[in-house]
Amino acid sequence: MRLFSRFLGILLILSSAVAAVAAPGKFYIVGMGTAPDLITVRGVEVLKSADIILLEQPSEKDYWKEFIGNKEVWYCPHAARVGLGLDPKTVKDPDIRAIVEKNAKSRQEAVDRIRKAVEAGKIVAGLEGGDPMMYGTTFYLEMLPKDFPSEIVPGVGAFQATSAAVKMSPVFGYDTNSVVVTMDDWPGRKDVNEKLMETQTSMIFYTMGLDYPRLFAQLKRHYPAATPVAVVSFAGDREKQKVVRSTVGKFLTEVDYKTLPADAHTVLVGKFLEVGQARSDALLGVKKQIERVHGATPTTK
Repeated sequence: MRLFSRFLGILLILSSAVAAVAAPGKFYIVGMGTAPDLITVRGVEVLKSADIILLEQPSEKDYWKEFIGNKEVWYCPHAARVGLGLDPKTVKDPDIRAIVEKNAKSRQEAVDRIRKAVEAGKIVAGLEGGDPMMYGTTFYLEMLPKDFPSEIVPGVGAFQATSAAVKMSPVFGYDTNSVVVTMDDWPGRKDVNEKLMETQTSMIFYTMGLDYPRLFAQLKRHYPAATPVAVVSFAGDREKQKVVRSTVGKFLTEVDYKTLPADAHTVLVGKFLEVGQARSDALLGVKKQIERVHGATPTTK
């Protein structure tokens, strides 16, 4: 009996060791929101379980220090995204080819480290300011196998935070019911901004390297001069958030756009900024939708 008990104990120890070795690893991309207190509950839970944190720059370690703590930190620079999808051999300019090759190497090294760590049972969390689905770091998943254990945890992005800052919904604009989320034009792009402006719908511009004179020259050709414009800086940050308002016609003379915080502001354009939900179809076009969800429209006495 004693021998059997000892044998059983050894089996339990071995089973625990095997379970530890086979512990499932996973790669997460976590949206951190536009301010540290806008991370989601799910995001916090993932970071608590993470063994390794993946960042784009050292300053992020301090910005998110409350969530990172003493965890191991890796870096893959933001610029590593440049050239994704390009074959360096097809780039004729030697200087540009060198950049494409360097970035491709950085991306591959990061992906190899993620894969190795996850296969060893580690939890790796790549942190993304705002929402990773808006100009974020999803390229990691494009480079990893389709069945690789991974998950994206969405965050509160600039679209939501800037809309909240102006307290108006971009999808309501009297006679418009859509919003275009875009950024500055770049070579090779087909859906250039001026084409997107033709419907005069609501627009939200992510402003990385935005050419303001060009943008507003385009807007003036498609939107009335009195169309409202708002710039939201540090959206979602209770201490630093700032909203500046103008119009399509007056923006370049009223707003000192050159001093706006780089990569930390967003531009909103459209009637929704003033009109809100006072739509011409409020009681007609959406009547069937209201009845479908809430039943027959109640009458008042």
